[in-house]
Amino acid sequence: MKKLYSLVAAIIVMSGCSYKNEAIELSAYKPQYLGKTAQDQNSVLFVSVTDARDDKTSIGYVEANGVETSKFYSYVDFASRYKEALTTALQSAKFNLAKSAAEANVTIGVKIKTIQIVYNDTNKFDENLRGKIVVEVTRTKGDKTLVQTITQQEGKWIKPSYTSKDIEPLLDSLFTDSVNSIEAKLAE
Repeated sequence: MKKLYSLVAAIIVMSGCSYKNEAIELSAYKPQYLGKTAQDQNSVLFVSVTDARDDKTSIGYVEANGVETSKFYSYVDFASRYKEALTTALQSAKFNLAKSAAEANVTIGVKIKTIQIVYNDTNKFDENLRGKIVVEVTRTKGDKTLVQTITQQEGKWIKPSYTSKDIEPLLDSLFTDSVNSIEAKLAE
């Protein structure tokens, strides 16, 4: 009977400390842009916002001793979230959003190339969480087209994590900074 109690206690302790991998959410964009605003009343038209990642649900992984132990995933439609956030951000920077190419000074297309978050489970005292978002922005003004790759990276230390929900604040921060970087490039 004593062995049974020990076994039950061990199972309870082990299940309490195992990694809980849940889908990661993304908060709604809250305008925080403090850079330049559009001075000449630029009209912007979104041609498209696409998610070019091969696996649209995978956004990173947990790493322990150089080995990937579990994946982070999200069911968020990042393309529509980027479009909503950029629309809000451009309006707050005083851009006019055109409804057709005829009334737009600039057309832009955004392609999401990479969203990756890595939590290093064995790195307990240094930066153990790293994230990166890479987007490609195609801007057309008249007959000139400019393609820019914008990379947003961040790393920080978090307390040892046993749930993927602890990763959400980094994803929110990367997303907000990425949207603000795109807006800053358009306001130049």
